[in-house]
Amino acid sequence: MIRKPISVLLLAAMTLSFAACGAPEVPAGKDTVETAGTSVESTAMTAEKEVSKETTATEAAEEQSEKPEVSEIHWARANSGNILVTVAKQQGYFAEYGINIIEDPVDSAGAALTALQTEQVDVTSNQGTNGPLGFIGKGSDFTIVGGYMLKGMYIVGRKDKEYKDVTSLKGSRFAYNGIHAVTGMALLDAGIDPTSEVEWLPYDTNSDRLAAVIAGEADYAVLSGDQLLTVANNPDIEIKAWLDDLVPNYGCCRMNMNTSFVKKNPVTTKLLLKALIRAEQWYLSHKEECVKILAKEIDADEDYVASYLLNENYISSVDPCKKAVLKTWDAMISMGLIDKDEAAKINIEDHINTELYKEALDECVQEFHDEDPEFYDGRIAFFEENNNL
Repeated sequence: MIRKPISVLLLAAMTLSFAACGAPEVPAGKDTVETAGTSVESTAMTAEKEVSKETTATEAAEEQSEKPEVSEIHWARANSGNILVTVAKQQGYFAEYGINIIEDPVDSAGAALTALQTEQVDVTSNQGTNGPLGFIGKGSDFTIVGGYMLKGMYIVGRKDKEYKDVTSLKGSRFAYNGIHAVTGMALLDAGIDPTSEVEWLPYDTNSDRLAAVIAGEADYAVLSGDQLLTVANNPDIEIKAWLDDLVPNYGCCRMNMNTSFVKKNPVTTKLLLKALIRAEQWYLSHKEECVKILAKEIDADEDYVASYLLNENYISSVDPCKKAVLKTWDAMISMGLIDKDEAAKINIEDHINTELYKEALDECVQEFHDEDPEFYDGRIAFFEENNNL
């Protein structure tokens, strides 16, 4: 993928500008033959100007060091969009940091992660935690740098199907293409073997899974926010459980990039995270307004967007949630979703970068804490709880 480098002309112009900022020469004449006191004062003024020059140059260099290595970033956009990306665009946060986000629509999690692997896009964010981990387990060199949704997925079933708790899934037909990692984790915690005590029916999309439950072909399905309005409008279907009730802070959707991109573009990645953290704060303070903004962005009805964006179980977080990622990785290995021999060759912590997020958060706290102390204090506490091992 062709990247846009920082403008050579801009750098040259800045260099010339700094060179032209020197103190003017003292004109010849009587001003050069003054009293000793005046001469000392003149010397002091000259020294002060020199210090000023050095300070200005240092500040300019620091500012220049914070320019993104690349300015154009391609983001895989799922059907429900990403409200944090939309807000960061609308509020000018990306532009402030010199970043231009291009959203490329994708039809499924597999399509998004394949596009990332082949470098057709630079970022994915709506594909769960198990999705990118599955790719990493098969050799994809992805790095999780942040997140989008902290929670928001749920299990549906027909209203005439009795559901008590996760033990009700034992012996059921479950619509999902392979074992769903978070549901499987909940089953393991309940002493149920997800590999043998649940029948997993291979449906690839959320709409197909929901259709299977409606038709009675499956007892349950796990779905995401894009189906909430459809579920609410169907008299025969109901939400049986939210996954966060089964596995708290399970991480839902992580933000993934190619490791090579992160290593080559650490400033870009940090500035991207700063923009998203600020967008998260704005979103939480303007949820009703965000419904209108996102509906327009993805060309959808406001009722559709409101069904998930205003749902109390639909919680966002840019935080990488390292502990949840590690727990999911271990569970996927135990359930056979990741080959044990292949996993033994991989240090999964090498694929989770919390440092850049922490740098971005620290800078946001320093610069914007007074705008919303409760939000930023909460983000600090959340990071410490969910990332420090």
